[in-house]
Amino acid sequence: MTERRQGRTAERVQLILSSLLNEHLLVFMFCLAVIIGPGIAALFEHDLSQYPDCTTYLGLAHFDFDQNPVRRYRVIIPFAAAAINFLFGGIFARLAPAYFVGNFSLPFSFFIINSLLTACSGLLIYRYCKAFGVHKTAAIIGTLAMLTCRYTIATAALPLVDSLFCVVIALTLLGLKLNDKKMLLLAIFIGPFAKEAFIFIAPLIFFFSQMSKKRLLLFFLISGILVFTFRYLYDVYTLKPVASGIISDLRHLKNIKWNLRKLFSFYTLFKILMNLGLWVLVPLFTLVIKPHWAKELLGKLDRYLIYFIISVVLQMLLSGSMERMFYLAMPLICVIVALAADELGRLYNERINPPDSYI
Repeated sequence: MTERRQGRTAERVQLILSSLLNEHLLVFMFCLAVIIGPGIAALFEHDLSQYPDCTTYLGLAHFDFDQNPVRRYRVIIPFAAAAINFLFGGIFARLAPAYFVGNFSLPFSFFIINSLLTACSGLLIYRYCKAFGVHKTAAIIGTLAMLTCRYTIATAALPLVDSLFCVVIALTLLGLKLNDKKMLLLAIFIGPFAKEAFIFIAPLIFFFSQMSKKRLLLFFLISGILVFTFRYLYDVYTLKPVASGIISDLRHLKNIKWNLRKLFSFYTLFKILMNLGLWVLVPLFTLVIKPHWAKELLGKLDRYLIYFIISVVLQMLLSGSMERMFYLAMPLICVIVALAADELGRLYNERINPPDSYI
């Protein structure tokens, strides 16, 4: 009897260890570990009252629906933060630093939700890099390009909703790469509620996925009915003019002319490139060592990424912050960095190490 019990205990321990040592869980925890420290520091240092976006989402978490007509429908993360704050707000309040301006517990609840979603986005990007056939080390290097980006820290730290939209984009690209219908369906039904800009991502799924176009039309129709019903009921409940949100969205068209003028200015290009940081040196160094690698790179990238870049540029032109919208292209940037790192590793092994070794 004793031996049987010991055997069962050993099996349970082995099962727990195998679950904890799961590759995807380890990568998720790695992503979370990278962003938590800088994220909490960013939360401590920002006066959230100075940021209109943060004010809107904090208001929604307080169930104050009289908010900006463009942002007021993005309630998933604010409501989730409100639920966490309801359960643990008293504990979070005791963690507030003395110099923090305003209530701390609710922003900290946002921080928890956004950090978890940003780590999920990092995991999906890691899997996306690996889907291109790179080594795990190169995939981690590519993922680090996203994790160390300044907008990643802001996305994880502040009361914003961009983290969910980033997850939707990563789900879309990875779903297309792996032909994973579940991922694409999640993107179809979550995307419109995450952010209205999903309208620029939806054609990627419709035209480039291998799902039946009839089924896709049905799924998009159901998703559209759900989101527009929600928006209609929202406007009726809050006594706002129906379709006022859509009208406000259309007003962003006026940004195109102004953004086209400043797009190629040195200052704007500098801010956009700062999304990449020094990670841009990895593909540049690869090109210096192997000039024809550019052709190999283009051969490995999927055609749908051309439309993806066009959709990101469109969102940049419509936005009031082009460099922030350029951040949406981070999955593609990470793949390029990962492919470059993988190529550098291969070249290094050919010259220095035996053929069967790897960095």
